[in-house]
Amino acid sequence: MSMPSFPPDGANLTREEALTMIIASIAMEELALSHILNAEGEKLQYILGTLPGAKPCAGPQEVLAVNRSVTALLEAVTQNQMLLKNKLERALDACPPPAPPCPPPCKPDCRPPHGPVCRPDPSPPSCKPAFCEKSALRLAAQRTGLMWSRDCRLPWRQLVRRGEDLRWNEQAPSQILLNPQKAYAVQYTLNVRAARPAEETGSVLLRQTPCGTFTETLPLYFTTECFTDRPQTLQYASVLYPRADRGGEAELSLALDAKGALCVERAVMNITEL
Repeated sequence: MSMPSFPPDGANLTREEALTMIIASIAMEELALSHILNAEGEKLQYILGTLPGAKPCAGPQEVLAVNRSVTALLEAVTQNQMLLKNKLERALDACPPPAPPCPPPCKPDCRPPHGPVCRPDPSPPSCKPAFCEKSALRLAAQRTGLMWSRDCRLPWRQLVRRGEDLRWNEQAPSQILLNPQKAYAVQYTLNVRAARPAEETGSVLLRQTPCGTFTETLPLYFTTECFTDRPQTLQYASVLYPRADRGGEAELSLALDAKGALCVERAVMNITEL
């Protein structure tokens, strides 16, 4: 995953934007902890020889030493979880309360049918909620076992959509349409397998069109050393901030930069307006 990025004019953030950044940073820390726990689990699998193609390579003393190391790291992760929980509670306490629901429209006070003409009461003042629902989009790979080649954009299918500032283009399933004046949190998870046995390096890119509409994001780098034995999981999270006041819509897509193709077993992408 890439390092978290912050807007260049961070000193000019509003209160709501600052709270959103704090909550986004907590989510990124949680994602980093999940990577650490996954690495510790694979370390135990390797030392015990339970990984596909691996054999036990340690004696009882080495296994006990690795177990103590994993236990110490889990204790540190647990302490970090308590700190993150406290940090999230403080951030949520500082968030403004939701706006009260609008009252139901007033019904006209009508008299009997044979009486005077029925006139409704004056309409109540319009009620506009102070909080607008943020846009969100959840996508999945168009199909399982999809072969993903170099410079090709991954096609998607829509699972969930909320709001109007995020759209998936059914005619061009690899394109996601965004409002160039909004900021978005992007997170995706890929389960991929190398199409051929080879030790190569590659990267996954978030491509935006027009280029420079949002802040640049770092690529997700990977190696295909163990990709042929079983699917490997690639996870990424970043934040896109608008850079130019442009009209229309911006396009976002996921592209592969690698010599060999990848077989995509599963792919999920979540985009949320900040």
